[in-house]
Amino acid sequence: MTSDIQLTEWYLIRHAPVKNSRKGIYKDANAEAVLPAKETISALAAELPKNAEWYVSPMERTQSTANALIKEGSLSPKIINTSSEITEQDFGKWQGFSFEEIWEEMKDLEPHNWSLLAAETAPPEGESFSAVSNRVSGFIKNLIKEGNSIPKVLVTHAGVIRAFTGIALGLDANQALAINAEPFSLTRLLHQTGQGKGGQWQLQCLNRLY
Repeated sequence: MTSDIQLTEWYLIRHAPVKNSRKGIYKDANAEAVLPAKETISALAAELPKNAEWYVSPMERTQSTANALIKEGSLSPKIINTSSEITEQDFGKWQGFSFEEIWEEMKDLEPHNWSLLAAETAPPEGESFSAVSNRVSGFIKNLIKEGNSIPKVLVTHAGVIRAFTGIALGLDANQALAINAEPFSLTRLLHQTGQGKGGQWQLQCLNRLY
C-alpha cells in the first residue's frame, strides 16, 4: 500500500427501534423511535469519530437517533446534512399494512427468501429495493468524488444499509436484501482509493449491537 492511497471510514447506523412496531410495514412512514438507555447510546457513540461528516435521513426516527448519539457521545460533527437519498424505501399504498393484510396482493409476486419483495418489485405507487440501491449508489459516488478522507457517519434505515453494504461488497440487489440490519446497530466499512485486487471496500463490522 503506497502512501498516496486515501482511506475513509464509513459508519452506518440504523435508527433506534420504532414505537409500537409490529410485523409488517410501519403504520406511519415517519414513525417515532424509542431511544435505548443512555448507557447503550453512549456505548455506540464511543465507537464514532469525534469530528466526522454526518448524513442523516429526514425521518423523525433517524433525526432523534442522531441527536441522541451526538449529545451522549459529546461529538462535534464537522457538518450535519439531512439527506433524502438515504431515506427508507417508499412502500406506497402498502404503508401501514400488516403482512396478512397485503398477502392477497403479494402472494403471486416473485418471492424472496429474506424480504417481503424481490428487489425488482415495487409496491403499488411505491419504490423497489433496486431503486433504493440506485439512489444509494449515486449518494456514495458523489461523496467519494469529493475526495476528502473525513470519516462519514450515516444515520439511516435498514434498506439503505443493506443497499450500501451490498454495493460495497459487489452483491446484486437481491443478495443485498439478505443482509440483516437490526435497530440501533452499527455497520462499519473502510474505503480506499487503491487500484489493487480485492476491491476498494473493507467490511469491518456488520450489524453490531450495543
